[in-house]
Amino acid sequence: MNIINQNTPYIILVLLGASILLIIWNIILSMKLNKIKKRFNRFTRGGQIHNLEQAIIKYSEETESMKTTIEKSEEQIKKIVEKIKWMKGRVGVVRYNAFGEEGNDLSFSVAFLDDNENGIVLTSIYNRGQSNTYAKPLSKGNSNYKLSSDELIAIEEAKKP
Repeated sequence: MNIINQNTPYIILVLLGASILLIIWNIILSMKLNKIKKRFNRFTRGGQIHNLEQAIIKYSEETESMKTTIEKSEEQIKKIVEKIKWMKGRVGVVRYNAFGEEGNDLSFSVAFLDDNENGIVLTSIYNRGQSNTYAKPLSKGNSNYKLSSDELIAIEEAKKP
């Protein structure tokens, strides 16, 4: 008993320190528990635990729906890319004076090509108020018809990226 009486102030300090540590520990655990509660409420949208299974089923169904939508979108994108390859998006234009000293640069050749170099070349030759227009089909950058040097330049311009 004498030992306890002599060390009473030290025992009180140790118990007080332990109590303070336990209070701090309790505060930390309370803050962590509040974070977990908030995350749980956000996950269950404020519902109770019996709604957790319904929430998981709902999220699973939404995920499957999104997968289906993504697959459809990917198929549509592939179709669009294929269509774009066949569009005549490459254009080359050459203007020139077809008859040298007469007139201005009113004659022209325009080539329209797709990514496979298929398309058409249009040529309009202007002379004394009169214009003649010619169209020649192109397959892989060549034609069954004879191509003029200006048409070849227009085709080369259209081939450029």
